[in-house]
Amino acid sequence: MSVQERTREIGLMKAMGLSRGKVFLLFSIEAILIGFFGSLFGILAAIPAGHLINDMGTKSFLKGLEGLKLIDFNPLAILSIMCLIMFIAFLAGTLPARRAAKLDAITALRYE
Repeated sequence: MSVQERTREIGLMKAMGLSRGKVFLLFSIEAILIGFFGSLFGILAAIPAGHLINDMGTKSFLKGLEGLKLIDFNPLAILSIMCLIMFIAFLAGTLPARRAAKLDAITALRYE
C-alpha cells in the first residue's frame, strides 16, 4: 500500500535523482521499522496480559501448584520473535520496494 499511495512522491524522488537502490532501501527500512514497532507494541501488551493470566491461574485452578507459570517470558525468546517478525516484514516489503524502485519518474508523476 505504501507504494500505491505514494506513487507521485516516488516519482518526485526519482526525478530529483534518487537511485533505484536508494528507493528500494527506503521502502525496505520502512517495512523493517513497521515490523519492529509492531512486535514491540505486541510484546508490551502481551507481558502484562501474561502476568494477569498467571495470577488468575494461580488463584483459581492452579491453587495447589505454587510457582507454576502458564506463560513465561524469556528475553532471548522475545528477541528472537522480534527478529523473526522484522524479517517477515522485510520479506513482505521487498516486492513493493522493488516495484517502487522500478517506477519511471515521469509515469509516477502523472499518476493520480
